[in-house]
Amino acid sequence: MAIYQLKINHLDAPFGISSNDICYSFQTDESGPFIVSIESDGRIIITKTIQMHDAIAFTMDQNLEYGKKYNYRVKSEANEASLAFETAMELKAPFIKPLDETVFSPIFHKDFVLEGDIVEARLYITGLGLYHADINGHKVGNRYLTPGFNDYDYYLRYQTFDITDLLQKENHIAVEMGDGWYKGRFGFKGPNDNGDTIWGNDYKLCAHLKIQYKGGKTQDIYTDESWTISSSLEKENGIYDGEEIDYNLPMLSKGKVAICESSYHLIPDYGCGIIQHDALKPSLIISTRGEHILDFHQNMVGFIRYSGSLKKGQRLHILHGEVLQQGCFYNANLRSAKAEMTYIGDGKPHLYEPKFTFFGFRYALIEGLDNVDPADFEGIVIYSDIPATFSCVTDNPKINQLIQNAYWGQRGNFIDLPTDCPQRDERLGWTADTQVFVNTACYQMDCYNFYKKYLQDLRGDQVLYYHGDIAKFSPSLKAKDTPGGAVWSDAGTIIPWNLYCNYGDKQLLESSYPMMRDYVEVLIQRDIDQGHKHLILEGFCYGDWLAQDGISPQSLTGSTDHGYIKSIYYYHSLDLLTLAARELGQADDFKRYEAIKQQVKQAILDEWFAPNGKFALDTQTSYVLALSFGVYRDKDRLIQDFKERLRKDLYHMKTGFVGTPLILNCLFDHGLNEEAYRILYNEECPGWLYAVNMGATTIWERWNSILPDGTISGTAMNSLNHYAYGSVCEAIYSRIAGLRNLAPGWKKVEIKPHLNYRMKQMDFSFDSPSGKFIIHWGIKDRFNIKATIPHGVIATLILPDGTTHELSGGESAFTCDIPASLTHPFHIHTPFIDLLMSQDASHILKEILPNVYEVVTGDNIEFKLDTLDSIRYWYGTHIEDDQLKKALQRLGQLER
Repeated sequence: MAIYQLKINHLDAPFGISSNDICYSFQTDESGPFIVSIESDGRIIITKTIQMHDAIAFTMDQNLEYGKKYNYRVKSEANEASLAFETAMELKAPFIKPLDETVFSPIFHKDFVLEGDIVEARLYITGLGLYHADINGHKVGNRYLTPGFNDYDYYLRYQTFDITDLLQKENHIAVEMGDGWYKGRFGFKGPNDNGDTIWGNDYKLCAHLKIQYKGGKTQDIYTDESWTISSSLEKENGIYDGEEIDYNLPMLSKGKVAICESSYHLIPDYGCGIIQHDALKPSLIISTRGEHILDFHQNMVGFIRYSGSLKKGQRLHILHGEVLQQGCFYNANLRSAKAEMTYIGDGKPHLYEPKFTFFGFRYALIEGLDNVDPADFEGIVIYSDIPATFSCVTDNPKINQLIQNAYWGQRGNFIDLPTDCPQRDERLGWTADTQVFVNTACYQMDCYNFYKKYLQDLRGDQVLYYHGDIAKFSPSLKAKDTPGGAVWSDAGTIIPWNLYCNYGDKQLLESSYPMMRDYVEVLIQRDIDQGHKHLILEGFCYGDWLAQDGISPQSLTGSTDHGYIKSIYYYHSLDLLTLAARELGQADDFKRYEAIKQQVKQAILDEWFAPNGKFALDTQTSYVLALSFGVYRDKDRLIQDFKERLRKDLYHMKTGFVGTPLILNCLFDHGLNEEAYRILYNEECPGWLYAVNMGATTIWERWNSILPDGTISGTAMNSLNHYAYGSVCEAIYSRIAGLRNLAPGWKKVEIKPHLNYRMKQMDFSFDSPSGKFIIHWGIKDRFNIKATIPHGVIATLILPDGTTHELSGGESAFTCDIPASLTHPFHIHTPFIDLLMSQDASHILKEILPNVYEVVTGDNIEFKLDTLDSIRYWYGTHIEDDQLKKALQRLGQLER
């Protein structure tokens, strides 16, 4: 029995955190109660009694002091554990800027001398655009692209660094500035129409060095007029275009600094800065054009580090791309983003890497070297400092690759905010992409701080620019575009509720509640403005974006009625708001919004459902939304009609951004396991495994981003690292592995694997806020499962034979009989579409029933929906009894 995993704000080494926004948590094998205390300077300043079910997220109801060390201690009758942490000093230094405003990418300098033997030293710092700090020639901290990306007019984060080990008797701090998101080219049109940058034109720095000496003396160094400016080696830098660094440039003194009159809402960083996670080694390709191309074997995000040498004046030029075309370098799908690095050598040794940009790439074209040695290059993988929380391995290598593609897509797009893509001239925090992926993301990583920051971005845009509505992407670049409309703007209710379900932090839900309520009030007013029919039928909507049932394969939106999408998401946001109101004890709000929700539901039923239950819409996405959100008159009829729609579509997805993230969960939850597995295992386009077969290492933006011949399908909107469709993994983890969350913070779960002959083994683990779950199941002659449950979690296991077992903490093992269809699935009623997906079954058809094989693989694809039973008497496919018997005997012997 023990107390362990003490964390503050989900951090196991909290440092420089806010003093007034703290979430405590711990894990334990004990039942409690527990005495929690916060200590400072050897004395207890706060105590609280915590029951075990509250251990995943609680507050101490008292703000702490700025810049103080504390100890967080948890005690039971038998054990105790503690965690040291430190709050950030309040940053009150003035901002400084170059007096000469023409200098590009300046370096701010300050010399200082120590006044004795130091105990410790801290640097509190922020800057606009991006800053890179060195002390005595050594990089401060391990973060990149500081201070990060948000609406700087709403808030600006500052970072805290322990610089004790960097100091010596005489010291020099140099802080180099880059354009970044703040003042560089960014957004669809780059600078605003009047030529100004989005937030500002001046480089600004704010810093406070605090040094504590033995004996209690302190020394404070602030940004002020005593700092100086020099030029840098940077000739240009930008998020989209990259950098050019010339080591021959003289670093000339540009003189003095000026105090800035502008001020910002400064807050301590959230603790998940952008850091290096991996270093990938490439191989060298010589193309038919003679190009020297590095292949890093993974679509990654970060930059290339070069450790070789450059002669004086030698120009190393690196271009980045996601895919080759005809074996040659290609990056036209990055649109206007140059995505290049240029280094001009001075003949001296350097470690060549950028400071103020990042790239999304798998391949790099290397120009300017006499000899390209791949050993001199590394692909430095960077993303926010958020730990992985899962492992999932099945018996199918292609499904395993799909899972890794989704994981790498998350890694590459979690660069301080959830971007749509990391490589082209976009890289924006699109709200629909974020909300559809949020549950998958929280299975795969501990995203608490990451999404907490994004919620602040959403709220800032909402109150500053959109009068209660929610942006299409956030930060919105100061309302660069109109509000998002249905599904996009509904991120304002979907993300807060799902974060509460995943992490159980009621304080975070409470802080998000005004955003949820303000957004729903916008929808209610929109309804009133449109005649108060309890529907929203007019106004902007992206619809089922990139669905396959549009006018053409390249259509941007599908066939699902936009009024239906807008109205059912109106209902869905009302539903989530009522859940939040009930959870937070907002009784009056609950009563008001519950009544409106029921009126909206009835209006949807009256508009699109006949009295006999017949649904007026017949698209996959329309069925998915009705079933997922519980809006129907006759559930059984709706399921059957959905099933028929899928059959007519040959079990190929026709869904887009609206339907795809929900479709597998919907199918599994409504008894359509076979249909769900057919879609998941489909290897044709559109389908997840089509991309895997085409060599994808991340998730694509379009199902047909790469055509079967290897050519890219278009350049206008074609990212090969677009994580949204990776949301399929939520179904893999929650329905196939079977671990489904039933209560905030994973305090109550259901384990119910949905089985099919296509998958025989699953190994899944998940580090939840309540502890680690481990699930291993396999199918052979019987179904066998082992499940490890954290102490204190309520877990219900539902076996394939329908029996139910209540599990307690620790490991449990069960076995049960399985139907023969899980091991010998092929019979006279098996659709040909399933037989043809099996190489062995397809071979048996071709060998024994060649005429049938020719028909079902011919131009008339609807024959794939038939069975041996239904087709055996058709003209041209007549099957003799002995042929049928032989084929069925061989098929029945196949084990899957």
